[in-house]
Amino acid sequence: MQPSNPDYNDYEQQGFTQVPGSHPSRPEPPQPYDAVQGDPPVLPQARPGMPPPYAPPASAWTGGNPESFEPEEEQDEYAQEMYQPRQQVPFQNSQVPYQAPRLPHYNRLNMILVLIIGALVIILGGLALSQLTGRDHARTAVVSAGSLGSNHTGDAIVVRNETMYTQSGITQVDYKVDEGTQVQRGTELCTVYTSGFSTREWTTLNNFRTQIKEYQKTLLAETNTEADAQLKMLNSAVLSRAREVQAMIQLQTGILTNEEKLLEKDIEERAYYLKQKYSDDQKLNRLYDDEKAQLLRIETWTKPFAAGDTGIVSFYVDGFERVLNMSTYDSYSPTQVRQIYNGTLPETATLERNEVPIYRIVRQSSYVVLMLCDDTDWTPALGASYELLLESFDDTRVSATVESVTRAEGELLVRLVVYSDIKPVLYVRACHVQLSENIYSLTVPVNALTNDEGQIGVVVVQSDGNYFLPVDVISQDGREAHIVPMLSNILFEGSVVLLF
Repeated sequence: MQPSNPDYNDYEQQGFTQVPGSHPSRPEPPQPYDAVQGDPPVLPQARPGMPPPYAPPASAWTGGNPESFEPEEEQDEYAQEMYQPRQQVPFQNSQVPYQAPRLPHYNRLNMILVLIIGALVIILGGLALSQLTGRDHARTAVVSAGSLGSNHTGDAIVVRNETMYTQSGITQVDYKVDEGTQVQRGTELCTVYTSGFSTREWTTLNNFRTQIKEYQKTLLAETNTEADAQLKMLNSAVLSRAREVQAMIQLQTGILTNEEKLLEKDIEERAYYLKQKYSDDQKLNRLYDDEKAQLLRIETWTKPFAAGDTGIVSFYVDGFERVLNMSTYDSYSPTQVRQIYNGTLPETATLERNEVPIYRIVRQSSYVVLMLCDDTDWTPALGASYELLLESFDDTRVSATVESVTRAEGELLVRLVVYSDIKPVLYVRACHVQLSENIYSLTVPVNALTNDEGQIGVVVVQSDGNYFLPVDVISQDGREAHIVPMLSNILFEGSVVLLF
């Protein structure tokens, strides 16, 4: 029986005789031979189902001599492979996905570092390229606002626009308005008592008032006051107000002068009610007549004072008001100002015999500060504005303008005019001050400055073209410059200028 072989019939048709059991494509493994005797190998007979015997090639013998035959190393492996049965690979038609080999850990780190370095090189290269390409275009900058400042300290004298009023031969003053009140011309301020007035007149008046008070107590004791609701209300108001005054004195809170006025008003209302209640009592009326006559007698020695001008009234003076005012301040030398600061009163400020200052009127328009600067080498600009700090009981910051400067005898005197509220310096004469110099300017990069025919300026970029604008350079460093344009309405904060 012939084995099942798809090529068997083909061989027969072509005239080949197939050895049973042989395979046309599988050679027979070589057989061992006796290499010592030099006998050629004996080829085994073909067996059914086995391929034809293997014949070693002529190159297997050295020089074509069968005695020098040496088998190749691959022959044993080849023979072993030939004897292995062939098995069909399972899932031959299936596709196995490709899996890339995993790199070692240190290789992955190296790759990450390479990627990072590459990214940095790309970024830096792009920046360098942008810088190089940007140089081909005109560079610009935006103008910003700036200010320069410096501080100067010194001793100072405050000169107010004020007038002092005096009176000779007086013994007493009764004030009608409060200290620091804004008054108009003709407002009654106070009453003065001339030298002919004696304190005995006050003693006599007080005796009459004491008799009236005691007699009123007697009448009240004889009268049933429980039925008088009006009197009870007035008494309660006086007692309540008195307790409030006492509490304010103990606790040192509130405005005592206002509370005192309210108490006086309540006492006057009660006195007027008692006078009307006992208007038929002859003794009480006689006492009232004696009090009135004494008041008329005292008035013959009194003189009322009214405000001579509009302003703030003050009843406190220091003696310099007459000689140090808006009409005389510019005549004082630095040495004289130093003497006034030390408290020396000029001879012209001395009052006459029996002359007494009554009040002063301070006007709100302006005041002057005479500053003795510590830095005697400083030269302030006339008309320049500075911020002035007056170090006193309540520090005050105002704007001051330089009016004039005098340098003499080792002192630098700067006269400053202040247009501000007078109340913060109403009682200040000598103080220490600090002057801050703040100059408004525009700030540009220092490479925006250019020279055009010997004139320093900047080139302003506008919609219709670029224009050269001369400027004054106040200060500059290696980065920016503070400038002030010579022409107005051209360069502002936010304007664009060229860089060079």
